[in-house]
Amino acid sequence: MIPKLILLQIIAHLLADYIFQPHRWSNLKRQKIVSVQHIYHVVVVFFCSYILSFDFYFWGAALIISILHFATDVLKSYLQITAERKNKDYNYFFYDQALHLIILATISGLYLHLYSVNCILDIPYKTVFIAFGFILLSKPTNIFMKNIFIIFKIEIPIDDKRDENESEKSLPNAGKLIGIMERYLAFSLILVSQYAAVGLIIAAKSILRYKSSYKNEYILVGTLLSFGIATLIGIYVASILL
Repeated sequence: MIPKLILLQIIAHLLADYIFQPHRWSNLKRQKIVSVQHIYHVVVVFFCSYILSFDFYFWGAALIISILHFATDVLKSYLQITAERKNKDYNYFFYDQALHLIILATISGLYLHLYSVNCILDIPYKTVFIAFGFILLSKPTNIFMKNIFIIFKIEIPIDDKRDENESEKSLPNAGKLIGIMERYLAFSLILVSQYAAVGLIIAAKSILRYKSSYKNEYILVGTLLSFGIATLIGIYVASILL
């Protein structure tokens, strides 16, 4: 079982890296090895890490996590800029995230080993895990799926000018919101052991059909990936709650 402090730090990472980091910051960080957006972001990382520890004395560990997070982001920006200059297309998203998680787990684990945790607010472990599931299945999963699509070179298909015009009239960010809501529904239903209802939602969405087979495949891949992630996270969290 994951220690509560480490789980809280993972939630802090999800909030700082995805929820509270505007897309504009991410784009600007790709243009310079060190930018003011790196500084803004590391401040957000520190406060999320410190506040969600619920431990007054955790500030030192939060500072170390923030400094190492900053160094990792700078390294990622350097590698991205270097790759672009060489006209190479590398995706460092998963390496970056793995390194962040290793850092926060290591620092939090050392803190637990060396010091006693004095929580100002003792939140039940099950509540923390449910919150973790809902936060992970929101914007973080959208970005995770986007990078999966990039790695497998899956692009939004546009067959002709008619399809292109139709895509321009679509609601902005509607697909992202639909994805989040369907994952929330699947996650909630799994927590209450209503697995059959999840299957009905997938079947209902599979009714959608487009003239283009490419669009059908794109929607199918996105749906299966979205529900697959929600189902795995739901089963894991449900097993913890038992």
